[in-house]
Amino acid sequence: MSAHPTRRGARIPHYLSPLSLAVAVAFSPALTAAEDDNSDELALPTMQVWGTQVSSSSEFLSDQDISIKQADHLSDLLRDIPGVDVGGTHSVTQRINIRGLNETDLDIRLDGASQYASMFHHIGNLTLNPDIIQMADVQVGNNSVRSAAVGGSVSFETKNALDLLRAGEDFGMRVYGGYGSNAYRQGSVTAYGRLSDKVDAMVYGYTIDRDNFDDGDGQQTFGSDGTVSDILVKFGVEPSFGHRFELSHDHYRDKGDYSPRPDMAGSANAGLSGDLELPTEYTRDTTSLRYQYDAGGNTTANATLYRNAMELNRDESQITIGWPGNRLSDNTAEAENLGATLELTSLAELAGMQHEVTYGTLYNRQESRAQYGNDPWIDENAITTAGYVEDRISLTDRLTVTPGVRYDHFERNAETGSDTFDEVTWALGLEFAVNQNLTLFASARELFKPPQLLETFVYYQNGTILADDIKAQTGLNKEIGARYQQQFGEHRINANLTLFQTDLDDYFANTYDGTLNSGAGGYIIGNNGDVEIKGFEASVGYGIGEFNSRLSYAKSDADNKTNNTPALDYNGRSMDVGDSIALNLSYYFPVVGVETGWNSQWVLTEDNVMPGTPDKDSYNVHSVYAQWVPPQADRLTLTLGVDNLFDEQYYSHASRTGVARGFELDDYEPGRNIKVSAAYQF
Repeated sequence: MSAHPTRRGARIPHYLSPLSLAVAVAFSPALTAAEDDNSDELALPTMQVWGTQVSSSSEFLSDQDISIKQADHLSDLLRDIPGVDVGGTHSVTQRINIRGLNETDLDIRLDGASQYASMFHHIGNLTLNPDIIQMADVQVGNNSVRSAAVGGSVSFETKNALDLLRAGEDFGMRVYGGYGSNAYRQGSVTAYGRLSDKVDAMVYGYTIDRDNFDDGDGQQTFGSDGTVSDILVKFGVEPSFGHRFELSHDHYRDKGDYSPRPDMAGSANAGLSGDLELPTEYTRDTTSLRYQYDAGGNTTANATLYRNAMELNRDESQITIGWPGNRLSDNTAEAENLGATLELTSLAELAGMQHEVTYGTLYNRQESRAQYGNDPWIDENAITTAGYVEDRISLTDRLTVTPGVRYDHFERNAETGSDTFDEVTWALGLEFAVNQNLTLFASARELFKPPQLLETFVYYQNGTILADDIKAQTGLNKEIGARYQQQFGEHRINANLTLFQTDLDDYFANTYDGTLNSGAGGYIIGNNGDVEIKGFEASVGYGIGEFNSRLSYAKSDADNKTNNTPALDYNGRSMDVGDSIALNLSYYFPVVGVETGWNSQWVLTEDNVMPGTPDKDSYNVHSVYAQWVPPQADRLTLTLGVDNLFDEQYYSHASRTGVARGFELDDYEPGRNIKVSAAYQF
C-alpha cells in the first residue's frame, strides 16, 4: 500500500508499515536516550526499519510499496501481487509463478546474479532467504527488450549497511528472534557500519529451525524437519561522487532429513515410500561485484560480474523401494551461472524530442554437473550472449513511445545434443497521459526461448532425445491498460488495469515414448503446438489519513490452441492457476506507534485441467498482524501476527496437485500459525 506521507525519510523510505505476521527482536548493551517528549512524528523518518520494498508492474503504486513482513517463505512477500503466485510449502520448493509460467520461464536475479537452474523435478530451483531482501521488483509479463524471459522477471536486492544506518550513526547492530507456533524458531544478528568516509560493510547471519508443520485439517506433514542458515557479507566503496562498487557473498544452506519428494504432500510420500527420509543438503553461494555510476548527469551505468553456484546433495544409498539402481548412493547435482551484465542509460535531446536511451549487453555460462556416488554422469553447459537497445522517446509532453530491439545467441552443449539458436526480437511501448491523474498504455514484445538444459539431479539425459525438428519457442506478449491516481484532500485513490495476451508458438513439451532405448522407454523434447495465455490484472487502492487499503483481482487462462486442450507445463501439469482476489487493509496509530492490518486472499476453483484430472480447489485464507514500535524506544520492534487465521485447508494452485499411483499429491499449506518476534537495533 501507499506509504504514509508523514513517515518517510529522505533516503529509500522504510515506513513503519506492518511486518505482516512477524516480529523482530533485538537487544543492546545500552538503550540510547529516548527522544524529547515534545518531538513530533515528523522525526520518525530518521529510523531505518527492517523490511522489504516490493514493487510490481501489475499494480500502480502512487508511492513505493513497503512490506515489512519478515517472511519465512517467498509466498509471504509475493503471493498477493496480481498475477503472481508462489508454489511449494517445503523450504526446498519455493517456486515463483507468473501468469501460469514457472521460474524456468522467468528471469530471477539476486543482487544482479542469475538464479536460473533446473535442479530436480521434485525440488524447486530457488534458494532465497526473504528476511534479508531489501527490494523485490516484479515485472509481470515481458514488455521490454531489457529482459529475454518469456513470463517476466523478479529482481531481488539484499540489504546493505547504508540501508540500515540511522542519521548521524557510523555503526549499528541488530539482533532478532522469532517464533512460529506452526512450527519454527528463527533468529539473526546483523552488524553494519561505515569503515571510513568511502567504505561501508555489513555482516549478516540468520538461521531458522523448522519442525513438521500441521495443515489446516490438523494433520502433521512429513519430511520437512530441517534447518536453513544464511550468511551474507557485503562491502561498499564509493571512491568519488557518483561512483559505487559493491562486493557481496551470500552463503545459503538448507539441511535436513527430508522426504524423497518434497513437492508432494506428506501423506503421498508416506504412501509411496513409507517413513523413508533422505539426508539432504541444498546450498547456494552467490558472489557479485557490482558497479553503479550516477552523478546526476545525463548518463548512468550499472555493471555486474557474478557467480551463482547451487548444489543439491542427497544420500539415497539406503532406499529399498523401486529406485534406479545407479542412484543407490550419495548423489550430487551442481548448477553454476558465471556471468556479466552492463547497462548504460543516456538522456539526450534529438530533433526537438527528449530521448532516454538504454543499451546493454550480457553474458552467462550455465554449467550443469552431476554424479552418483563417485561416478560422474553429467557435465554440460549452455552459453547465452545478448545485446539490446531501447529508446524512450517523449514525442510530446503527454505521449511517449518506447521502441527496442534485442539480439540473443544461445549455444547448447549437452548430452542430448549440441546446437545454437539465435534471434532478433523487438518491443514497442506507448504511454499517453490523458491528464496528471490518468495514463493509458499499450505494449507488444516478441518472445524467444531456445531449448534449455535438462534437469541436473536425475540422469534423464541417457534416455532423452531432442526431436530432430525441434525449433526455438517464439511468441508475442501484448498488453493494454490504464493507471489512475488522485488525491482529494486526505482521500487517496489509485488504480491499475492491465489486459494481456501471450502467444507462445512451438511450445516445448517433454513427452514419454516407451519405444525408445530398445523398449526401455525415454523422453522426447520437442514442440507441442501453440499456447495462448490471456487474462487481466486489476487493482484499486484507497487511503485516508493513516488508513490504507488495496483490492486486486487477477485472471489468467492458458490453452493449447493446436491441440484444443488446456496448456500444460513442461512436466505435463495444467499451467492455469485459479482467479485470485486479494484484499489488504492497514491502520497506523501514530500516538502509540502501532500498526494493525488484515490480509485476505480468495482463489476460485480452476477447472481448466485435462480430462480425468481433479479440479484445483477454491480456497480463502486470511491473516492479521499488529506491530508496535514504541515512540519513546523506537529501536525496538515487536510484532504479533496470525497466518491462516481460520485454519483453512488449502494448497496453492502453483504447487504440486493431482493424483499419482492412487495417492493425492496436493501440497497443503500450513494451518494456523501464530507468529511473534522482537528486534532491537542499536
